[in-house]
Amino acid sequence: MLAYTFRRILWFVPILLGVATVTFLLLHVLPGDPVLSMVGERYDAETLARLRAEMHLDAPLYERYARYLADLARFDLGTSYVTGVPVWESIRGRFPHTLRLAAAAMAIAVVFGVTIGVLAAWRRGSALDYMLVGGAVVGVSMPVFWLGVLLIYVFSMRLGILPPSGFGNGSIAYLVLPALTLAMASTAYIARITRSSVLDEIHETYVKAARAKGAGESRVLVRHALRNALLPIITVVGVDFGSYLSGAVLTESIFAWPGLGRFTLDAIMKRDLPAIQGAVLFMAILFMAVNLLVDLLYARVDPRVKLSRGAQT
Repeated sequence: MLAYTFRRILWFVPILLGVATVTFLLLHVLPGDPVLSMVGERYDAETLARLRAEMHLDAPLYERYARYLADLARFDLGTSYVTGVPVWESIRGRFPHTLRLAAAAMAIAVVFGVTIGVLAAWRRGSALDYMLVGGAVVGVSMPVFWLGVLLIYVFSMRLGILPPSGFGNGSIAYLVLPALTLAMASTAYIARITRSSVLDEIHETYVKAARAKGAGESRVLVRHALRNALLPIITVVGVDFGSYLSGAVLTESIFAWPGLGRFTLDAIMKRDLPAIQGAVLFMAILFMAVNLLVDLLYARVDPRVKLSRGAQT
């Protein structure tokens, strides 16, 4: 497993180089001038020329790319054009908030999604099953921005029991609504995957043997069928958690949550090239790290999974 982990980490280097290159070229080739975004409507040609020279935007593209790679080799993500703060400092300050929101949302999604999926599998074909599956379909289809606004209206404006937005002093009350909003789609998807996987497992021989030995239905579902149905559930959880850590842009924007997603959106709106490049690169690292952890978790959950040079077998 250590050798597999080391090889996967080595692959991070060319992948990140590709991400950094594509991001750099897109940002520097697409229309838009970050200097004009900074100075606003009142400016003169001398100020524009001076700012472009300070930011090295007047240099040829290949020189800017070489300077960018040299900075990355020194683990320097650059300095924000807008705030003048090193990009890494901004990311380091925002990421804990995103991590907190992602962990809360994922915990909600796993607990409720797995529970709903097991209940639906247990009562397959019943009214409860149809109701739970129908609710899961609605949850997957529900737009995040609409759900966020709806929760704010109900729990903040009408009932007045939760704050509508912001981070406050870090209390849990400010975390509830954004976490519920972010968790909805994952909860529904995990519920559907859990139901399908458990139903596939209950027809296996080992489940029939457990029933023949007198095991109760709940024990058969949870201790036997669910345990062996975990691999597809882990896959969904890993993908969604990686995307949450990469910044839930809509959720963080709706609830004014000071996380990585909102930081990236602000950087895009202001054409803050170093901030965008640094955020995208950091998100890529997070996503690859989560995928690696998911692969390693496969081998822990199911001893039949063997980690090899090319893939899992």
